[in-house]
Amino acid sequence: MTTPTPDQSLPLVTIGDTTWSVELAITPAERSQGLSGREVLPQGTGMLFIFEGDQHLTFWMPDMNFPLDMVWIDSGCHVVDATLNAPVPEPGQGLADLPRFSPQAPARFVLEINAGEFESAGLTGGELALFGGPLEDQYGC
Repeated sequence: MTTPTPDQSLPLVTIGDTTWSVELAITPAERSQGLSGREVLPQGTGMLFIFEGDQHLTFWMPDMNFPLDMVWIDSGCHVVDATLNAPVPEPGQGLADLPRFSPQAPARFVLEINAGEFESAGLTGGELALFGGPLEDQYGC
């Protein structure tokens, strides 16, 4: 997968041979907003959701305009699962009817990237995630 050269001044997540520049969602308000309402997510970028510890997380996609891959990462920095091609809501679909997405194992981090980027990078799960840029030496990854 060809991605833009990451800007080392930005938070980075590397899995396998692929690095994504990421925005961070750390506070409850940032995590609740996520990527909702955005028109696009540039290729090679994503959003990293950071929680206090491993837990059974559940995500949904209200007000999303593009499908995503959700990469679930545990506190040991291993990819424990990936939800591929999570779809945007159907027109008129109410919040109560939105699908929920959860990993097979507890996770501390969730990397949201454009649908297809996980498989295009040749990833399958179990890989080690490394954090770079301002995230280096934080969160143990």
